[in-house]
Amino acid sequence: SLWRILPGRLPCGLNRRGAAVNKAGALSGCSSLGMSVQDVLERKGYYDELVNVFETIRAKRAFLEKSMREEYEERTDVERDVAALKAKLIALHKAMRETQRTKMVNDTFLTELQAGGVRAFIALRKLKFASVPIAERARQVRDEFREGVLEERPDSPHAARKLGSSSENNHMSLQVKELSFLGSDDNQVPVRCYFGGGGDASAAPALVFFHGEGYVIGDLETHDWLCRSLAALSRVTVVAVDYRRAPEAKFPAAFVDAYQAVCWVAQGGLGGRPPRALGVAGDSNGGALAIACCVQARDRDDGPEISVQLLFYPWMDLRPESPAMLQAETNDQAAFLADLDWSRSVYAPPFPEPELREVDVEEAGAPAVADLHPLGADGRPWFEDPRASPLLTESLADLPVAFIAYAADDPVACESVRLAERLREECGHDGVHTLHMQGPLGHGFVKNSDQPQAHACVAAAAAFLSMAVRGPASPSRKKA
Repeated sequence: SLWRILPGRLPCGLNRRGAAVNKAGALSGCSSLGMSVQDVLERKGYYDELVNVFETIRAKRAFLEKSMREEYEERTDVERDVAALKAKLIALHKAMRETQRTKMVNDTFLTELQAGGVRAFIALRKLKFASVPIAERARQVRDEFREGVLEERPDSPHAARKLGSSSENNHMSLQVKELSFLGSDDNQVPVRCYFGGGGDASAAPALVFFHGEGYVIGDLETHDWLCRSLAALSRVTVVAVDYRRAPEAKFPAAFVDAYQAVCWVAQGGLGGRPPRALGVAGDSNGGALAIACCVQARDRDDGPEISVQLLFYPWMDLRPESPAMLQAETNDQAAFLADLDWSRSVYAPPFPEPELREVDVEEAGAPAVADLHPLGADGRPWFEDPRASPLLTESLADLPVAFIAYAADDPVACESVRLAERLREECGHDGVHTLHMQGPLGHGFVKNSDQPQAHACVAAAAAFLSMAVRGPASPSRKKA
């Protein structure tokens, strides 16, 4: 058909009604358009060829689209299978690590039992509580500790004396305010502020206090008497920090809250203006938090200026085989060290999820330290981090002047002695003052208001604090 040749026109040999004309007329009509019969036939063959080419292209395109769709579906299925196999591989790898970890723990138990002495005692105590869920045991020990500390002892001549309760008692009455500040991850950190009767918490020098008891047990109430006494005797505003505890929050949550509390106070959190002088304090692991905050403030360009640190029997070396953990003279001391070991394990960060690249057939059966203890960012066990064990800090130079109090029969007294030695070597003899209390007192005596030694220790610490923040030449180490 020539309709395709001249669209919009009537072909030669047809009238407007489609009637055929004679051959001669058709040929004469075509000739009148300047086209020969040969031209018409050639053009018709050209268009037929184009139509065939387009049909071939369309068929090939349909074939390619079908092939691509089938390949995409096949690829999707393969990727889904690979993802499922990868998940299974990671799960198997995790289970393998857990098995290795369990084996290493059991081997460690056997080694400790065979070693005898303190290590065997700690191992037996671990086995005793192995079946108790961590959260349940944490609630039990917290309740027992609070009851023991807050219990009133009418037979004690010191129990009824609550320092700061009136102007007749230590010549200063205190106000107490419950405050809070916004920490990391939108976490509200509660603080309790003890200050003089002037009504302005920021008017006096400030002391940020961190309670102890192994990152698990203590709280604001268990250390209320100690904080109240320090504020009343030194006439310094004491800010007790209710940092996050384990097992609800793992390392380094306690340190993060502690350091942010120091910065918050230094930046005027108590009343819009910075305090005239700033100190840190703590007992047991709270003492370690205080030292770690001093190290952090020293090393950061924007760190706050800290004038003094009060440290009561600080627990500063969380390594499972630290010198303090390997010595005990009595069963009570061994039991206490076992409790510290449990606190360390509860405070430990979680093990990271295994990655596929970690799976190696040749290394699968080779246990590593990471199978027993989580590692820090530097590849070392987490408890070697200075934020957890500040006694392992490479340098203690330029730290604030320190007051260290400890009892002779404290199982971790060796850490206080070692800290004092290092501060004398690196900061000079004026950089540290120690108060060595004769026993029997043990660890944690300073918060017990019914013990006269606790009153004596708090009075000495308060006097030292008052001199450090009000003396003519504050002993703080200024940044260069």
